[in-house]
Amino acid sequence: MNPRNSFVLLAIVLWLTACNQLHEDANVNESTTYITNDTVSEMRSKVSTVPVAEYVKSLNDPLNNHWKFAIFVTETKLRFSYILRMQYKELDESDTLRIPNFGIKPKVEIHKGNDDYSCIIGFLDKKSEFKEYKQVAIKDNQMKLTTLRKYFVGVYRTVSQ
Repeated sequence: MNPRNSFVLLAIVLWLTACNQLHEDANVNESTTYITNDTVSEMRSKVSTVPVAEYVKSLNDPLNNHWKFAIFVTETKLRFSYILRMQYKELDESDTLRIPNFGIKPKVEIHKGNDDYSCIIGFLDKKSEFKEYKQVAIKDNQMKLTTLRKYFVGVYRTVSQ
């Protein structure tokens, strides 16, 4: 048999085996049960307009006494999604803050950072321990939002017999 024909025959056999394996995996998934953190509703029944967390520090500018470094976290309709509003001098920016679903109602907190105009945004875990998540800081007269850590929630699955 020609080596080229052998290669083509081998490729076809491997392809058919892979297709058969995908079909078998699809059958396994049909009997799979997923256990998730569904103890807390994904949607809020009432959205508060009052910030759930805030950090405000005056800039002590004699000409612009209303200037400040401020961070506000407010709720959205989605329980694990928040609006993050950041202010510095005349700059007013916003972003979305997503908290992982640990099966408990999220509690967002803001702690003072290492510098005068910086803060750490995080949340409390099941043990009420503060988990650092993002940092807002002023560097060289510019506001920077940095992700400090990433968090993932595992999903456990069992296969029915």
